[in-house]
Order: sequence, then C-alpha cells, then structure tokens
Amino acid sequence: MMRKKRITISWIASFIALLSISEFYFAPTYNNWKFMPSVLWIWPLLLLGLFCAIRIPKEGRGFYKYVSILIPSLLAITLMLPTLQALVSGKEKVMTTTSPDGSYTVDIYQRDNPKVLMAERNGPLWFRQELHVDRNPDGVIVQWITSSQLQINQSIVDIKKTGEQ
Repeated sequence: MMRKKRITISWIASFIALLSISEFYFAPTYNNWKFMPSVLWIWPLLLLGLFCAIRIPKEGRGFYKYVSILIPSLLAITLMLPTLQALVSGKEKVMTTTSPDGSYTVDIYQRDNPKVLMAERNGPLWFRQELHVDRNPDGVIVQWITSSQLQINQSIVDIKKTGEQ
C-alpha cells in the first residue's frame, strides 16, 4: 500500500512541476498571463517527487521506481536554465507608466546580461503579463499613443490585443 502511495505522490508532483515548467516557457510566447510566482518554488516539489520515488520498495521488476526517479530527474535538468536565469539576471525597474485614462499600468524593466528591455503589466497577486521585449536597446523612450497603445522605443504595443481577459 505504501508503494502505491509513494508512486502516486511522485507522479503527481512531477505532473504539477511539468505543467509549471511548460507555463514558464510558453506563456511569454503567446502573451498570456503568467500565473506562477517564480520557477524557484518548483524545486521543492521536484525534490518531494524524487524523495518519494527513491523510497519506493523494489518489488518485482522495479519499473515504476525507475520511471518515478527518471521523470523528476529529467524535469530538474529542464528547470536548470530558467532557475539560473531567475537567480543570475536580476531585473532593474527603469520606470512605471500609466495610461492617460488610468486604466493600464506598465512597468519597464532592464536586465544587463544579456541586455534586454522588458515591459510587463502586473495583475492581481503575482500574475503578470509580458507585453514587450526589446533586445540590445540603446535607451528607453516610452510614450502613450492612445489609452491602450504604448510606444516603447520604435515598437507599438496594443495592450488590448495582448491578452486582455
């Protein structure tokens, strides 16, 4: 009975970690809201899954034990890059701007290694939406065109089209 419980805990923890990692990779691509606070919270979940997998008794062929160890290990390897990015490249807030009618607030951040300018919109709790990414910017010029269109350097961002609920 303990064997099934440990296998179940290991696989559920791995599945939640897989969903979280995929959200981290794909949310900025489609301008969706990021709902996870950070990639750093996934590590305890993966360690729990790995700990439960190691503690599975080796009965019979041990197939479930090896698969339960392999899945969190592969997810941990996949999680290395975003974790290093979150730890090493701290972002510095350059400015906060609000639309003329006050309905949108956009934060502009800059990272140095590599040099990137990002525009994000904060939602409730830790939700955030990446609106714009500019690689190797020379400076920061931000101007509101309308109450829902923002010009960042040479690019125009329409906030209504970037995933408004």
